[in-house]
Amino acid sequence: MIWDQIGCYESGLDRGVFYPPSGAGEAWNGLTSVKEDPSDSDEQVRYLDGVRTNHRRRLGYFSGTIEAYTYPESFYDDVLTQRRPPSFGFSYRVMTNESYKIHLVYNTKISPANISHKQFEVDPFSWDFTSLPFQVLEERRSAHLIVDAAKAYSSTMEDLEAVLYGSDTEIPHLPLPEELLAIFESNAILQITDNGDGTWTAIGPDEAIVMLDATTFEITWPSAIYIDVVSYTISSL
Repeated sequence: MIWDQIGCYESGLDRGVFYPPSGAGEAWNGLTSVKEDPSDSDEQVRYLDGVRTNHRRRLGYFSGTIEAYTYPESFYDDVLTQRRPPSFGFSYRVMTNESYKIHLVYNTKISPANISHKQFEVDPFSWDFTSLPFQVLEERRSAHLIVDAAKAYSSTMEDLEAVLYGSDTEIPHLPLPEELLAIFESNAILQITDNGDGTWTAIGPDEAIVMLDATTFEITWPSAIYIDVVSYTISSL
């Protein structure tokens, strides 16, 4: 064992962005904290004759507390002043020991803030929030997605950040899972396309696809996984 190595950690929060119900995203310069609340997940424990036989944790809604010293103008207009505040999205970046992670939060609603006015002091605003999960690419429902820059290709992160933060050709917006998947697909080194007729097409470099003869090829890539001697799964990566 080696005891002096640096383990995994997350530190700080920056690049907050507020995405209104309609319109372009706006930088949230005053965002200081997003506290995730684990209390929205519950635990299911089963007993048989007084003996615990199963212990499973069920995921709940993503909720927590947002703290900020200031907020975007559109946040005031579109959320704080509304009698029935609509849901909105936001994103933020957290640094890690290897790189950083971008958190994407959808369908968010806040509770009224607790405000305290003190002479000669600037106190942060604080809003409790909850989010409504939705179906994510035929997988489980979620309203909170995390993109790890240490695992994604640099070109993928560049395209994603152009969408999140805006560019000469992009209006900043929070991409839905389908658009997020398209960003990853377009930057995949090995691209697998289901043609919908029982066939599929593979596009990739020579190190991923090797022709054994005129009609036979071999794919040696981490996303090509054998199930048994005649079955396999393969996906873009």
